[in-house]
Amino acid sequence: MKVLTSDWNSSKDQLTFVRKQVFIIEQGIDPKDEWDEHDEDAVHFVSFGTTAVPTGTCRLTENGQIARLAVLPAYRHQGYGEMLLKKAVKVAREMGIRTVFLHAQVDVQTFYEKQNFHTDGKVFLEAGKIHIRMAREI
Repeated sequence: MKVLTSDWNSSKDQLTFVRKQVFIIEQGIDPKDEWDEHDEDAVHFVSFGTTAVPTGTCRLTENGQIARLAVLPAYRHQGYGEMLLKKAVKVAREMGIRTVFLHAQVDVQTFYEKQNFHTDGKVFLEAGKIHIRMAREI
């Protein structure tokens, strides 16, 4: 298991493959809500197992937002999500960012709480799903 740090142009195929499977096909998110202007400038992360097939992705924007964390169904509960999140936090720290934040779907809030993210408890609708803002000092 490994996580590679990349950019949109270098890893577009792997990033779109995972995100399309998880967000568009599995969760039914509208493609116009999935693809945005932040992809071009964000730092991207791609996880791999023992093959060249990507298992998960996430991105980090320059303002400290971790977003689009997705792990393919066959690879969930094996540590890929945690590895992606830890790598994003490490890179944010290296960039001089003091606080990272994310918009978590409420059904995975406990995953982020285990990674020391905290919330004010306010929920909101984003891309048709109920989310909660979470943050962590680094």
